[in-house]
Amino acid sequence: MSSSGSTVRSTPEAVAAVNGLGALVNGPLLRNFDALRRHAAVLTDPENWDGRAAADFRSTIWPSYQRTLTDLHTQLDRLRVRLGEIQDDIQNAG
Repeated sequence: MSSSGSTVRSTPEAVAAVNGLGALVNGPLLRNFDALRRHAAVLTDPENWDGRAAADFRSTIWPSYQRTLTDLHTQLDRLRVRLGEIQDDIQNAG
């Protein structure tokens, strides 16, 4: 609905955008997050990468980024779900 509550609209472009966002979150973004974690796993293994700076990466730098990635994915998934709910509400109202 519009802010005045009188119009309900979902253009084909909006439907495509909702679907496209969901596909990105569940597809390429998720795969890229997984790829980041795989690469980081190599770098956090002292058998592959070691030294003072590498140990800092392993203990301090990467854990912070890993939490950020996890939080971002969670938030994006919530956005995807909420957009789907909004789209359903619009379709049901129209």
